[in-house]
Amino acid sequence: MTAGIAVSGLACAAGIRTLFSGLGFAVPPGDWLALTGPNGTGKTTLLRAIAGLVRPTAGEVRWNGAPRRVSSPEWHAACLFQGHAAGWKDNLAARENLRLQRELDGAGDAPPPAELLARVGLARQAKLPFGRLSAGQRRRVSLARLAGSQRPLWLLDEPTTALDTAGQALFGELLDAHLARGGIAIVATHQRLPVGSAPIELSLGDYAGA
Repeated sequence: MTAGIAVSGLACAAGIRTLFSGLGFAVPPGDWLALTGPNGTGKTTLLRAIAGLVRPTAGEVRWNGAPRRVSSPEWHAACLFQGHAAGWKDNLAARENLRLQRELDGAGDAPPPAELLARVGLARQAKLPFGRLSAGQRRRVSLARLAGSQRPLWLLDEPTTALDTAGQALFGELLDAHLARGGIAIVATHQRLPVGSAPIELSLGDYAGA
């Protein structure tokens, strides 16, 4: 496969402990991978390694057939990583946080923050400091970021944590729309997600300490 993301022989460690090794998979445009496994098997580490935030101990990541170069502008423009700590500022309003993140993401053509927040049910909370939002509302701000994203590869770590049923359904709609545009997603999750298309499934437990 040329288009999309491909991982081969990947290994990562935490200190002297090998989390996983010999890991390989490929995800073409329009598909997504559900990354599962017990706590401590390295799901977050894998996402960070693909994003270029952690150096793997072995293996290769290829993007559209070419070795991924973490310092290249092309890779930064292609990849959106969203972890547990999204970098939101507690003292800034939700819409100001989203505006700042949009500038960092380079999503200049995205709808305005107020429109994105309204789409995820936070129109009334747009001017509230992020620190005053509930856990579920904070997660919805992250959904608003996804709603405005133009990057083809999403790397998401437990994106539905703290979301109610409606919020989880909204995430499913956003991911479905992303895939329909030819996007790709790798999602670490402990839950079955309400997404229209079936995922490629990968359990890191099968590679733990291999």
